[in-house]
Amino acid sequence: MTTTPSVSSRAATLENLLGSLDDPANPVGRDALLTSDEHWELVGEGEERLAAFGIGAELVPTRFGGRFETLDGLGRILRPVFRRDPALGFSTGLLSFIASSMVWLEGTEEQCGLLAGMLLADERVTLVRREESHANDLTREELSVAPEPDGWILNGSKSAIANADRARGLVVMARQEDGEGPGAYSVLLVDRDALPDFCVEELPRYPTVGMRGCWFGGLEFIDCPLPPEALVGEAGKAVQIGLRGSGLVRGLVVATQIASGDTILRTAVRFVAENGEAGERGQASGHETTVLAGAMLDTLIGDCLALAACRAVHLVPEDSLAVAAAAAYVVPKLLTEASDNLTVVLGNAQFMTTGPYGLFQKHLRDLPVTGLGHSGSAGRQATLVTNLPRFAETSWFRSPEPDPALFQPDGALPPLALERLTKVVGDTDPLAAALLGGARMLGAHVPSGGDRRRVATLRTMVDLFVAELDSLRRACAELGGQGRQALVTPQSYALADRYALVCAAAAVLGVWRNQQDEGGDAFLADPRWAIGALTRLGKRLDLDLPATAADYEEWVLEEAFRRYRANQSFDLYGTRLA
Repeated sequence: MTTTPSVSSRAATLENLLGSLDDPANPVGRDALLTSDEHWELVGEGEERLAAFGIGAELVPTRFGGRFETLDGLGRILRPVFRRDPALGFSTGLLSFIASSMVWLEGTEEQCGLLAGMLLADERVTLVRREESHANDLTREELSVAPEPDGWILNGSKSAIANADRARGLVVMARQEDGEGPGAYSVLLVDRDALPDFCVEELPRYPTVGMRGCWFGGLEFIDCPLPPEALVGEAGKAVQIGLRGSGLVRGLVVATQIASGDTILRTAVRFVAENGEAGERGQASGHETTVLAGAMLDTLIGDCLALAACRAVHLVPEDSLAVAAAAAYVVPKLLTEASDNLTVVLGNAQFMTTGPYGLFQKHLRDLPVTGLGHSGSAGRQATLVTNLPRFAETSWFRSPEPDPALFQPDGALPPLALERLTKVVGDTDPLAAALLGGARMLGAHVPSGGDRRRVATLRTMVDLFVAELDSLRRACAELGGQGRQALVTPQSYALADRYALVCAAAAVLGVWRNQQDEGGDAFLADPRWAIGALTRLGKRLDLDLPATAADYEEWVLEEAFRRYRANQSFDLYGTRLA
């Protein structure tokens, strides 16, 4: 019996297989990636190496012959690809999983087997989304489906489908003819190889600013016959299936975005190191120190949320949707703003399209496209808003702490119970409960030695976030008594913004607590990074922070340069890079 290597081992294998970015002879190195991006192509050798690695098997659950077991594990597997080229990672891995998630959730054994066969054979799968009244350009138009005695007939077109040029599997959200409203849409699994040639026409490519190597093209279906078994789940349930799927994939998406943010930060640190004195911090100004340390902390904050969102699907599946929505809302904002701030550090070097700093502009363009959804951040914000009154009434300051494994990098997890993933946010808020549990722990924790003052500072800061949660509880309870119209006001969305930042603070505290046991990572066990992270979040909330909270910047910057010199990632794992 063959034993599948561990996630960390497979991630390291893929990292080494893709090779050093700095090697000019590496066909998947920085020069090759930038050249391919300039020509609006994926780097061919990268696709071949990923196929040789068996990237498709990582997307298929083990019960169907693949290697997929945990969401945070899949995020670690995809990071070596996204650190190099988000377009390559999206096209070869993430997109196929996003599309496949609906089938893993609702498909029959036969449908799952068909999809698994495609992915294990290195075929691509893509998602054809439904039309939205608030849609952006990338989601216009739609497909319609009509029942026939021997199956279905599919008609219509979409002008911007990722991987339209090569995807064999199509997971389609189509409107039933003459149907209106969300209940008119169904999900269908289409095997493109089984379709008659006459019924599918490829439309021109849709140019994008970011991820230029990924082909966004159009498809038109003309009286396309589909068998009865093409229907995934029940007819008219596309919206519900899509919401369940979002809970499964949102944490994974932000986990891959962390890798792109890592490369953006690494390029900025490299610029300072190479343009300073003796390869050290050199002439970094006070403002540059603040920006670099802040970007490092924002990366860690984002990874704490990504970790919790991925692991919540395993540990608290009924209550995982709120965690996923908070992560998907906060992390892209943190990474995008940190990246924008880093342009000050690079100056004119931010515009380079070749050389050691050329990846900066590419990842800056690619990062927003990675998390493309049918309604972007507004949809994630809406998920939070509609459930805040319920949390205020039933969960906050009442629910027990979640399993500490929610914040444990590399920790074991129970198998996914996909049937427990619901389309609505549950009644319990695990992140708020973790924040309160952390506050109780800090209230009883009296360390010895030099950490006493720092832990006292951390305790003070956590108490501020607890007070913020209490303020939110009162405001959201009042909001709930004003009817549904009150949930779509500027006030309600401002409350969702503040709540999401409290969630981020809870995730940071959870990870820090998890590292206090013997054998924890020395950096993550130190209260200074947690103080720095909560300071970043507290400033966004305009909290009255203690003056001593500003002592973290120099220490965090030293860690950033240590990892840069040791060729380690800036995320929670500190992974050794090729």
